[in-house]
Amino acid sequence: MEFSDEADVAKRLQETDNFLRLTKQAFEHEKAASDLMKDIHVEPSRGVLHRSAATLAWRCGLYDEAEKLVYRALAGDPRADIEWQLKDLLGTINLAKAGIHLSRGQLQFSLHGSEVGFGKALVTALTSRAPSIQKLLEISARSMLRKARDKVTGMLDDLGEVPVFIEGLEAGSCIVKLRLGEPNQEAFPGFGRFDEAIAPFMHKMRLLERGETYELEKTIQDPKEYRDFVNASITLAPDGDKISTVKFQAVVDEQLTVVSFSTTKSSLKDLPLPPIPSIESRLDVTEQDIVKTGVLLVGNADNAEKETECVLVTESGVKWHIEGDEDLKEEIVRKYYKRRIVVHGKRMKRARAVNHIQVSSVDNARLYAETDIQDKTTGAPKPLI
Repeated sequence: MEFSDEADVAKRLQETDNFLRLTKQAFEHEKAASDLMKDIHVEPSRGVLHRSAATLAWRCGLYDEAEKLVYRALAGDPRADIEWQLKDLLGTINLAKAGIHLSRGQLQFSLHGSEVGFGKALVTALTSRAPSIQKLLEISARSMLRKARDKVTGMLDDLGEVPVFIEGLEAGSCIVKLRLGEPNQEAFPGFGRFDEAIAPFMHKMRLLERGETYELEKTIQDPKEYRDFVNASITLAPDGDKISTVKFQAVVDEQLTVVSFSTTKSSLKDLPLPPIPSIESRLDVTEQDIVKTGVLLVGNADNAEKETECVLVTESGVKWHIEGDEDLKEEIVRKYYKRRIVVHGKRMKRARAVNHIQVSSVDNARLYAETDIQDKTTGAPKPLI
């Protein structure tokens, strides 16, 4: 343990040679201890020592030694949770032996439990959780883009769907790699890719696993977004039986970071969720003039207040709600329903979301003309020459 602690210090100081030397010394001592465990029934001590020795061997690049120690541990009678950890470590070792390592912007996702075999899982165990992971990563990506949006106002609204790709099934406890796609607009100043979204995602999942929901709610300030995050996590979470753990690994700040998510669905369902304020209390009109182009549709016109919900859908699929007097909205709908139009108005905000536009007269909406050319930076119409 002393050698291992010193190795961790050397790693933080970026003393690579010293880190490898100290880690090898720690491995030699831990392997010697595991060699003494001849009785396969001495658990959990035997499994823990072998797992520790194999981990140290992996850290200093002794992959064959690490693999032998894992197999020796699995040949005994390790406790169930240690068995899954050993199998997961074996998957990591196999990746390392094949020269496959996590790169910046990749997220490794693995499942553990009775529904998961060695390197395989039921399709439903994976596919049922895939939409939830995409939703969680999308919330993380948007939180990063909001910071960049302060420099280039309004581009977040046209982001559309954040693409998430599966990069291949690897050996282990059923491991896949995920990667966020590229933004579908020009990069923001100081923010070119979605790689930065992995770190806040890992942070949020760690807070949820620790039960630090107060901190999580402070991190996700938008009430609706917080509810979406928790609800997606419920779908993702293990049931405690068929799936016992959902594990994420990623490189954050040049360090391999691991979050083992074992909080069950039933526990998450008991979490209190913040109410979403009514639209009257959550909307404020800003002084910013904006122009949006899209197809006019009608949303829910049979809500409790019997209000017409005008929705403008842009080419990227983003929905803009047109706000104004009821008579005005009804007139716009009568004139332009299912037609492509240009809407001029004031930006409205709901917490940090900006999907509402205030209009003051029917003249704020007009049919789209093929000659319309918009400035991509401001969204304002350019004069045609």
